[in-house]
Amino acid sequence: MDVRASVRKSLREYRMLSGADRIICAFSGGPDSVCLAAVLMSLAPELGFRLECAHFNHQLRGEESRRDEEFAASWCAERGLKLRVGRGDAAAFAAERRLGIEEAARILRYGFLESLGDEKTRIATAHQADDQAETILINLVRGSGLKGLGGIPPVRDRLIRPLLDVSRSEILSYLDENHLRYVEDSSNRDTRYRRNRLRMEVLPVLKEMNPAFAETCSRTAKLLREDEELLARQAADAVNKEGECAVLSVRELREMPGPLASRSIRQAAAAYGIRLEEIHVAAVRELAEAENPSARLELPGGLTAERKYERLLIGRLNRPAAFSETALQFGAWRDIPESGICVFWGQKSELAKIHGKFTTFFFKMDQICGNITVRPRREGDFLKLPGRPGKSLKKWLIQEKVPLTERSRLPVFADEAGVLAVFGLGADERAAASEASADSVLVIMERT
Repeated sequence: MDVRASVRKSLREYRMLSGADRIICAFSGGPDSVCLAAVLMSLAPELGFRLECAHFNHQLRGEESRRDEEFAASWCAERGLKLRVGRGDAAAFAAERRLGIEEAARILRYGFLESLGDEKTRIATAHQADDQAETILINLVRGSGLKGLGGIPPVRDRLIRPLLDVSRSEILSYLDENHLRYVEDSSNRDTRYRRNRLRMEVLPVLKEMNPAFAETCSRTAKLLREDEELLARQAADAVNKEGECAVLSVRELREMPGPLASRSIRQAAAAYGIRLEEIHVAAVRELAEAENPSARLELPGGLTAERKYERLLIGRLNRPAAFSETALQFGAWRDIPESGICVFWGQKSELAKIHGKFTTFFFKMDQICGNITVRPRREGDFLKLPGRPGKSLKKWLIQEKVPLTERSRLPVFADEAGVLAVFGLGADERAAASEASADSVLVIMERT
């Protein structure tokens, strides 16, 4: 298949133009970008898109960088193509951010490219099959799973790579056949950069063993990406949203095959833009496997994984604020913001004015010793619910599976003789009464 047919096939197979009416081609002036721009220009009338080009000057090679920018301008002007130019000092940016030159240049370049156009614009980069092979080898050397071995994706958001199935030798042949000029980047021969070393020293050996090595890598990468996409979709089914948190079932995590469980955890963190390393994923899985039903784990990027019995939450979780003991005034409402409630203690006759969905405890006034206060739980708190054996509040909370992190803000209502009621559990039988026999009420309204 010739280069033009391959690009057309990629544009259609990966639906690269879906919803788009314009392509901006990243144009360095090198052979790959010249080839891509020329092919896209020939396909534009047929496929119905407008073509523009974009050049970024990293200011790394002095006069040569200026030469590349001038070449891009003249090449596009000769063909009536609009050219957008961006500039950035990659060396200064690398020093400021403590990055390698390659990484700094990539960040600046993609920042410029992704700032161009709107949702109907696609940014085409000239990555080709040999780049794909180099990327897979780099990921293999440093260690990677399926996602890394899937190499460069054909489509990522607005970025498209129509040349991924075309080899470098095919590109050079196309340029020669069509008498297309291009410029050479002298830094591409510097073997201090690992990608250049792979290109110049490793790939030639592999191509001796298999002349179609680049094309083989492209096919393999496509198969691995398809496998990864299937696993990613299955893993996503296990991740639910609850407010600002990702929630996973501890039981499901334990029962899922390891690769799916790990992907679910990674996806939960990725929703916050955080990429978890293998050591962090393993720690979260240990949290789910452990016997402790209430535990927390700090993760990179300010994330926290928190076990709440059979639920595992991942997000930017704040520790619940503790609150101090507060006396209730008879016949008045009292706000307890740390626990997210408002409390009313007063006469039973006030009940008709109170919404029926609120939590209500009924008491006999002559069984209450002194004033009622609302406070956090204390060591030694004891609760006997009507008709059930009494036990320490700690045991009740464990039995009812109240997460450890929520116990510090659980409202406990007490008088001078001890616990009267615990929100979410019930009233102690010492002063509790039926609605018919009660003369006072304790009403709790949860804030939404």
